[in-house]
Amino acid sequence: MENAQKSSRQRRGGRKPASPVRFSEEMLAVLSDIMSVESQDVVLRKIAATISDLFSIKALIICVLDENEEVFRVRAAHGYEESKIPTIMNITYSQETVVRDMDPKFKVADEVYFVRPGPEDFLKSDEPLYFDVKAITAPRDSDDKWHELDYLKMVFRDREGAINGFIEIEEPESARAMDESTIESLRVFAELAGVAIQNARMYQSQVEIAQRTRFLGDIIAHDINNYNQAVTSYLQMALSTDVDPEKAVAYLERATSAAWGINELIQRADRLARIEEEGARNLGPVDLGEVLKESSAEVMRWASDKDVSIRLDLGDEHYYAAGNELVNEIFVNILENAVQYDPHERISVTVGIGEFFIDYRRYWCVSIVDNGIGIPDSKKNLVFGRLSGGTKGPPALGLGLSIVRAIVEAYHGMVWVEDRVKGEHSKGSVFRVALPMASV
Repeated sequence: MENAQKSSRQRRGGRKPASPVRFSEEMLAVLSDIMSVESQDVVLRKIAATISDLFSIKALIICVLDENEEVFRVRAAHGYEESKIPTIMNITYSQETVVRDMDPKFKVADEVYFVRPGPEDFLKSDEPLYFDVKAITAPRDSDDKWHELDYLKMVFRDREGAINGFIEIEEPESARAMDESTIESLRVFAELAGVAIQNARMYQSQVEIAQRTRFLGDIIAHDINNYNQAVTSYLQMALSTDVDPEKAVAYLERATSAAWGINELIQRADRLARIEEEGARNLGPVDLGEVLKESSAEVMRWASDKDVSIRLDLGDEHYYAAGNELVNEIFVNILENAVQYDPHERISVTVGIGEFFIDYRRYWCVSIVDNGIGIPDSKKNLVFGRLSGGTKGPPALGLGLSIVRAIVEAYHGMVWVEDRVKGEHSKGSVFRVALPMASV
């Protein structure tokens, strides 16, 4: 760490902070690099490194609004030991915390706030941001000296004026409060950085849309070809001169079924596209217990020609999660999968709900346990992607699980699959769906 700081000072030639004119020249020199059309994380790292170099900053973080969870997440940290970076990157700030720091008593320039908390305001979760934790309780010698608790926050906004992130300087190399000209130069740079970050987010969004479009195109092209081959094969067998009439009718029925499969595939592709575009609209509390009862009943009707048992271990509790009218599709698709890929004469599926936590976030986790053919470890990370299931399955099955993934992600939840018996995938699977808890 000391060597890195020494190298940084050597690059700057040990100079003091430059004049605003010098800053303007240097900012122009790096602006094209920061404004480059790249992913958000790449742009953030460039901004952090540039601020550190231009303004002799020892350590800083950049936080960006996570629109899914409405908190500000650390997306770039500069000047810290590598061992601290993972912990710092897990730090989040509520919108209330950011607004509190924007109190007029801290304001030193437009959208710039020099926050000087007292020891009583110290948060244990912020400890990785400090270089000398013991100095937190030390008294301030003067207003010109930078205290361990001090930080300079520069807020940036989107085009509509909403706060979408901030740059927080944790400590300058001089260990002194910054003068007005330096703060004004920082303000201008932060404003430009805010534009660069907004552009990067929009670019990344367009890249993801293009990837999803290619994904759907690949699936439709692949699966329609499979269905067409099936239709052609069955028609050829039906037209064979040596086939008896009963078999010919059976082949024609299979050809018709495969032809209808093309129709269902296109409908599913259209549904997936709409879900990825609109899935997070009108979210509200849904009772997962009631949803699972309805989904199970629907699958039982679908599999009425089979010996199927779906046991719901739900108890008497209500399990409210954030969702909308699409939530039923999650569990219908997974339950249909469980029935479709169970080779046993009697098919048994068990469904349960439990609590699930990640940091401060609370989820209801639905577990669907089957006794099917299972999923090898090599395919577990791909099962909700392009194509999934075994080779004996219908070509469009993967699209159904892609719909599951799309809806769950739109709800800001998680979905994954495990072995029913650890290490023995052929003995069945456990599909887990974790959805954020919601209050009524």
